[in-house]
Amino acid sequence: PGAIRKVFSSGGVGALYRGLGPTLVAMFPYVGVEFMVYETLKKRWEVAFGPVGTASLLVFGALSGAAAQASAHPLDVIRRRMQMQTMNKKKTKVNGDSSSKTKKQYSNMFSGLYRVQKEEGMGALFNGLGPACLEKIPSTAIGYFIYEAMKRVLQLTSV
Repeated sequence: PGAIRKVFSSGGVGALYRGLGPTLVAMFPYVGVEFMVYETLKKRWEVAFGPVGTASLLVFGALSGAAAQASAHPLDVIRRRMQMQTMNKKKTKVNGDSSSKTKKQYSNMFSGLYRVQKEEGMGALFNGLGPACLEKIPSTAIGYFIYEAMKRVLQLTSV
């Protein structure tokens, strides 16, 4: 409750939704890649070998999570930097130190992608991908396993 009050008092209702645009922009390719990779792997397995077992479902979920994370990670890096530049700007105002150097501002997701790639190289857009995958791979694998189990329980089929 205290955090919400603090954010609201510092920026109004709009501050509660800061970063929503970049988050949504990153979410669409992530979810699209995740489902596409999972369903493609599953269908190919079924055509080649028949019904998919538990281990295969977990592997397909893990691979789809890794592929989705890798495809959306550059957008996530820029989103975080955009959120941090807002926080750093406010800290500078609070401390009254206008002489401290702050990183250049990213006006939007696309300018951020362009500038980071140009100034720091393409690799900078993938900093932190390993730990992000370590988080996503198990949860996505388990999520798809549960998804398939619920489809069986509810007697549903994939599209």
